[in-house]
Amino acid sequence: MVAFQSGIHHLSAIVQDAQRTMDFYEGILGLRLVKKTVNFDDPSVYHLYFGDKVGTPGTILTFFPVQAPFGRIGRGQVERILFQIPPDSSSYWLEYLQTQAVPVEQTEYGIWLTDCDGLLLGLIEEESRAAQYWNASTTEERIAITGFYGAILDSKDPEHTGAILEALGFQVNEDDKNVMKYQGSAEIGAHIWINKNELKRGLAGAGTIHHIAFRTPNETDHSLWKDRLTQMGMNSTEVKDRQYFKSIYFHEPGGILFEIASDTPGFLIDEEIDTLGINLKLPKWLETKREQIEADLPILKRGV
Repeated sequence: MVAFQSGIHHLSAIVQDAQRTMDFYEGILGLRLVKKTVNFDDPSVYHLYFGDKVGTPGTILTFFPVQAPFGRIGRGQVERILFQIPPDSSSYWLEYLQTQAVPVEQTEYGIWLTDCDGLLLGLIEEESRAAQYWNASTTEERIAITGFYGAILDSKDPEHTGAILEALGFQVNEDDKNVMKYQGSAEIGAHIWINKNELKRGLAGAGTIHHIAFRTPNETDHSLWKDRLTQMGMNSTEVKDRQYFKSIYFHEPGGILFEIASDTPGFLIDEEIDTLGINLKLPKWLETKREQIEADLPILKRGV
């Protein structure tokens, strides 16, 4: 059995504009750009990683900025990314987001908001000290986002998606009229909700979430996970080297692309903590193409 801290490792989304995304997530939400690299499968496209001070697993939100038409959020996708905020900070965030002209509303679950590309986000109060505060954040530590609370899934097959979550270490926590709630053991990113309402089929594109990744301690665990997934009747990819973690991918029965990503080696293997996210970092196999890659990418300006 794999030793597993059941929780989200990261989420990855498709957006249209890299600068606009940076201005929103670093400039407004106060996250840190911890890694500026490229899509290893298409080096003409940035892959931007945002998180806490060091990119702790459970705080990492990544983006592929591409010139793609907008998609449609629906069945077979992650519907909404849920961040956690400190207790008693909701009133601040409501007022602050309104001053930033961010679409926002108070719901029974927490604060619902929409980013600059239409991605659905949420802020839910939760006590946590697992994330590391970034001192240059645009938000003060007492109210700053402390990683993921979790995510809401729109499954084509909620029952079987739930079974996969249970295999990943999550347990049913609550069942209400709108969502089935699962909870894992991690301190951050441990809440996965499955939407029980009938929705249209999702369409990939800008403003949608590409995949959700779950944590495993290290890369040696992947052979065990591949065997387990095979036993459950699912095919997974070969192990992919993502430089800062290693991963396998599979489509679960509800149509959502799941990833299992290792906590190690992390984002400090090629940069010092004070300079994370400043320079374009490339894996060794792309270094010979650096000049052309840099010429093809837009220049990003940081506001912090």
